[in-house]
Amino acid sequence: MSQTPELRAVSPPHSFDELHDPQDGAAEAVQAVAKFLRVVYYRRSYVITCVVVSALLGGLYYYRASRVYAATASLLITQTGTDILNSTMMPNAQQDALIPTYERLFSSAVVLDGAIQRLLKSPAEARIDLAGLPRDKWIDALRANLSASGLRRTNIVELNYRSKSPHAAEAVVDAVVDSYIEFMKENHTDVSVEIVSILEKERVAKEQELQAKQQEMLSLKRAVGALGTEGSTTVVHPMVQRVITLNNALVEVQQERMQLEASLGAVRMAVRNGSDLRQHMIDLEPLVGRQLVMSGLGLSPEATDLVNSVERKLLADRARLDTARDYLGPTHPEVQELVRNIRNAEQHIQEFQANVNRRLDGVQSEQMAPMLLGMVEERLSKTWELEADLEREYVAAEASAIRLNDRHAELSIVESQVQRLSNVHDMLLDRIANVDLNSEGGDVRVSMVNEPKANERPVSPRLALTGILSLIGGLGIGCALVYVMDLVDDRFRSPDELRDQLGVPVLAMVRRLTVAGNEGAESLQVHVAAGAVESEAFRTLRTTLAFSGQDLQRIAITSSEPSDGKTTVLTNLAVSYAQAGKRTLLIDCDLRRPGLTKLFQLRGVAGLSDILRGNDEVPAMCEERIQAAGVDGLDVLVCGPKPPNPVELLTDSRFVDVIAWAETHYDQVLIDCPPVMAASDAAVVGRLVDGIMLVVQPEKNHRRLVLRAAEQLLSMGVNLIGVVPNRVGDDSSGYYGGYGYGYGYGYGYDDGYGMDEEDEDDIQTSASDSIQPRRAA
Repeated sequence: MSQTPELRAVSPPHSFDELHDPQDGAAEAVQAVAKFLRVVYYRRSYVITCVVVSALLGGLYYYRASRVYAATASLLITQTGTDILNSTMMPNAQQDALIPTYERLFSSAVVLDGAIQRLLKSPAEARIDLAGLPRDKWIDALRANLSASGLRRTNIVELNYRSKSPHAAEAVVDAVVDSYIEFMKENHTDVSVEIVSILEKERVAKEQELQAKQQEMLSLKRAVGALGTEGSTTVVHPMVQRVITLNNALVEVQQERMQLEASLGAVRMAVRNGSDLRQHMIDLEPLVGRQLVMSGLGLSPEATDLVNSVERKLLADRARLDTARDYLGPTHPEVQELVRNIRNAEQHIQEFQANVNRRLDGVQSEQMAPMLLGMVEERLSKTWELEADLEREYVAAEASAIRLNDRHAELSIVESQVQRLSNVHDMLLDRIANVDLNSEGGDVRVSMVNEPKANERPVSPRLALTGILSLIGGLGIGCALVYVMDLVDDRFRSPDELRDQLGVPVLAMVRRLTVAGNEGAESLQVHVAAGAVESEAFRTLRTTLAFSGQDLQRIAITSSEPSDGKTTVLTNLAVSYAQAGKRTLLIDCDLRRPGLTKLFQLRGVAGLSDILRGNDEVPAMCEERIQAAGVDGLDVLVCGPKPPNPVELLTDSRFVDVIAWAETHYDQVLIDCPPVMAASDAAVVGRLVDGIMLVVQPEKNHRRLVLRAAEQLLSMGVNLIGVVPNRVGDDSSGYYGGYGYGYGYGYGYDDGYGMDEEDEDDIQTSASDSIQPRRAA
């Protein structure tokens, strides 16, 4: 016991470790969740109430909600036509790119209007979802309950409709499917059929013109007789040959012009009808040229020429590879080189075609119409100009040839015209024949996979889903309510909550004291009513400290804020130690507002401040200033005159000597400190003793303030022994009750802790006389 204490950082044995050891974000999150779960557990009655109410509301909703049924059908959509521009693209990729378009068509106004026309022919039950709605809202009503989705990596589209009746759902799905199939047949039949009528009219006109020219040719032959064309030595005059050449060129230009006119008419008709223009672009490639189509898609002619060159080289390399494999092995350098060249060429062509496909897919319908019309009109304009030029040159050459060769030239010209008209007529016949052949089937085929069928069990409301949502909603609202209540009511509601959140034990719970007003020792509960139930709390506190497993000869006490009753707790604990036969010393280290000095009415008596500011030997000064407390075995060292610099005095080595002297002369040393949040004195003293107790008044102290007080003590290395709830009522069935206290600080923070000298005289005591101070024996 003679060892002198030193300033040291005591490592607390209890929790609040997060205040000392750095924690990562995950650990802090886990601690926050655990803390919130404890709060939810303490207020579980609110959560249970919210869950019950939510369940009742969910049950009411399930009972009163209208039943909704669903019917589903599956359709297989396949593309049978060939896309010239996408010739190197895999068929599945082409179909996958078009599936989203086919899905959107189900909710289009055209398809839904066709479905409504079919529903009007069905029984009234099939239109139960449209009852009471104006006619112009029917399409919106169907669209709101209709959904179409494509199955991943398949060409199957599932169509789903929700209705008040299962039979109505089946009828609507069946009507939509029929309308959709009819729309696809009308709009996806080969678009070349639209050109047939135009080509047929042109063919009839050319046939009549051809017949007239043939009659003219026969008349000329009869008039001039047989012209010299026998054998292979026939010589034709250059002028006649030029006429023939111009005539052939004119024939080709006219053929191209007629095809362009027919295509232009078909495109304009498709634009007016709102048909798909992709097939038109495919059909126009031979007419306007692949270069122009590629330019319309933003691809340069050089890129197209490069691809054509690569394709030619690819064919040559494949032929060389087939020849080389006949006499060279697969590992031969020449064979490997050819294989690499072929692989690179194929990859280049595929990348080019993929680029073409992306650009083609990126062109919207509203963009494609003017682009197609522009390309055809531009090509047609150039063809007209070329035809006019050739016509002029042909007329001039024809006149010269006629003048030169007279009837012979005229006959040759007529024969050329007949040949030209015959070629045009044959071309038109071939074109019409091809169109008729392609128009036998559409590019897109739609077939039913699963017939429309409705489930007799409603899809909404579902009992399991309603129950789960009610439970989740009740828990969510309950937890939110608990969180708000926890923010509003920022107090400790039970000893368990106090222990769990502070992480230190609850040493004892002190009830509200009812001692009548006497000064000095007569105002101490344990002294005047040792057998009362209120006094038992201090004996419990003494026992808890004795069996804590720590050497707690020097104990300090503090609180988070004034008026928490720490001085009352300390003095009654000191009396319980004295009654147990231990020589006990009370030291008033509250040099700012010495509550212990006021309790024993020893104001103006020399005390601790004199010792700390003096120059004499500490033991001798302590012996002179020890006062008897009026209880056997209990002495007190009062504050003395209030110093202007309390912290500097408490950090001086003389205070260490005071504690060392007290430790050698008393069995138990109890020190009263200022509140933690008011000054740092408590932390300074706490580092010099074996431990410090924190007094909490649950009905008064805010939780966050108490937590900050404990955090401040632990952050400075003070051994926080535990907490002592003070002024606890016994009327709350396990929760803290009212205030009910006896003595404590009677002021707040408004004027600053310990700053007003005159406040000492304002503190009223319940005594009429003071205990006369005496020296300790």
